[in-house]
Amino acid sequence: MIPKINGTQTLTAGVFSLKEKICLCHGRKELFAVLENRLKTVPTLENTIFHFSSEDKVSSGEADNSTAETVVISLVEDTALAPEAYRLTISEEQAVVAASGDPGHIQGLTTLYQLLLEGNGSCPCQEIADAPLYGYRGFHMDCSRHFFDKETVLLMIELASRVKMNRLHWHISDDQGYRLESRRFPKLNSIGSWRTEPDGSRYGGYYTMEEVAEIVSYARARGIEIVPEIDMPGHVSAILAAYPELSCSGEPLEVSSMYGIHKRILCVGKEQTMDFVKELLAEVASLFPFPYFHIGGDEAPKDEWKTCESCQQKMKELGLTDEEDLQAHFTAEIADFLKTLGKTAICWNDSLKSTLIPADVICQYWDEEGENPAYCTKDAAFAERKWIYSFTPAFYFDYTPELTPMRKAYQFEPVLRSGTILSDDQLFGIECALWAERIMTRQDLLDRAFPRMFAVAERGWGSAGDLADFRNRCNTLLTYFTREGFQLLSVEDADPCGEHQKELVLKTWQPVIHQAKAAGMERFLPIVCGLIRSKLYDQFPPLELDALIKELQEG
Repeated sequence: MIPKINGTQTLTAGVFSLKEKICLCHGRKELFAVLENRLKTVPTLENTIFHFSSEDKVSSGEADNSTAETVVISLVEDTALAPEAYRLTISEEQAVVAASGDPGHIQGLTTLYQLLLEGNGSCPCQEIADAPLYGYRGFHMDCSRHFFDKETVLLMIELASRVKMNRLHWHISDDQGYRLESRRFPKLNSIGSWRTEPDGSRYGGYYTMEEVAEIVSYARARGIEIVPEIDMPGHVSAILAAYPELSCSGEPLEVSSMYGIHKRILCVGKEQTMDFVKELLAEVASLFPFPYFHIGGDEAPKDEWKTCESCQQKMKELGLTDEEDLQAHFTAEIADFLKTLGKTAICWNDSLKSTLIPADVICQYWDEEGENPAYCTKDAAFAERKWIYSFTPAFYFDYTPELTPMRKAYQFEPVLRSGTILSDDQLFGIECALWAERIMTRQDLLDRAFPRMFAVAERGWGSAGDLADFRNRCNTLLTYFTREGFQLLSVEDADPCGEHQKELVLKTWQPVIHQAKAAGMERFLPIVCGLIRSKLYDQFPPLELDALIKELQEG
């Protein structure tokens, strides 16, 4: 089972089996429809008949089939349980999931699915009391750099929910494209959703409001809340291409086809900009009936603000010390506005370069840069702020597994660059990131995500156990997924060790180096090798790592 039970599991006498029986379910039909679709993938259950009812027709004597030939799966309410906590009681005649609402019922049904999957349609009778360690267990999906169709988004939600992940952090706006239909600001789609690639081709797309509604409904039935992200005030080239008047200069701009940090950002000194941002956020928020909204805040260079009359005037009016305080004021104003929409703001840790960020803004920690990488701990509200831990060396799965093997996520400790450890009270949850600069196809996405996401799922649900045992359970689950036709990496390739890891480093990166040399771009080789060294520094002895880098350069 992945994740393993974070509570108690007690076996009792007997076997619960769906083989050659009628399964009568009572509760929320949407939840049981998900369970039925999953169980139909088990060879022995292909012909099992499921009946749905809002009431227990077996106990009332109204079932169409003999109770002797019928087993029951039912949901009951227990308001004393925490949101995702559940009790699963399995006897020979029935399986009962007790929870306070849909989140707990979904997780209990997911456990039942895994038990029946492993037992080929049967499982031992038992009692389970279970609840997650963290309330936030997320995966980030970047659809701006590369646009993935609706079906790919649905597939990622389905596979993630099977291991009890509960958040999709949906990165839908960046320099390379704006990906949601906007009826309030249509140029975001006619201009901002499309870019010209270096070869001259037109690339892009966006999700219609109807597609978003379908994705939202699909996610809710699987216990996944969607956290939309509109990155700001930086990473906004797509927005500024559509509405250049929102920048400091007002000069025309194209949607970028290049990755990295762009200097053109929103002019937060203009009231026009603030009005636009609030209207846009209100439109986006109306599409997602969930409590959290991500407003980015990362990698926002302040060069334009330093010479912008509107920004400097705004700083003077507010008595702000520097441009970092101006971004903090912007973040605070947007966070307050989101509160009026019933949303809690999340931002990247870059925003904490100022001490003015309100304590109720959740911070997502990915990394720190600069001469003083300890700025997070200087945050005035550091101790009381909630944190989502997404530290790059362990949780950035856009990096290939030879650089970020699965065990780094499984064995993580919530430590900042400064050496400060986030306490249990501070840690809201964990999240893996799938940035799409290096992910271009659905198969790329699956290769990067699974089975490494299994490690995030298990550590989000409970504490780390024996790594070998976890790898074995991953292999078992992958067998079932492969049977359904999913092409996922093996555990050995997702978590390479020793000589196999060295082989994958050479196989993956030597072609990159050869291409750079052929293109006369040798000046970039130290950067590439430096990146590889930084990712592997804690995985090989120094002399072995030196030899590997040398072979990489010379091979």
